[in-house]
Amino acid sequence: MASSSSSSSSASNVVSTDSHADDADLAKVWAELSRGEKTAQALESNLTNLEKKIDALLASVESQHEEQVRDGDGDGGATATTSTGGGGDDKDKGGNADGKS
Repeated sequence: MASSSSSSSSASNVVSTDSHADDADLAKVWAELSRGEKTAQALESNLTNLEKKIDALLASVESQHEEQVRDGDGDGGATATTSTGGGGDDKDKGGNADGKS
């Protein structure tokens, strides 16, 4: 019976050691997960900033394009419209605004 109780005792120590190892692994995983969450938040913030910059650039380009179109219409719009097929440009703009190509 002595060997039986010593065998139980050693099994208990193994379970205890495994439990501590599992706790340590869990703590490492939790720390990595936390680090990953922080990285994801930083990336999301950077992407949001980039999106704002892209929107500003797009608005600027669209504004410049509209100014060029207005300037072209004032300098002889009928000739420019005929040579460039102005009606097609309006259809293209409408299609792009709707998200259709």
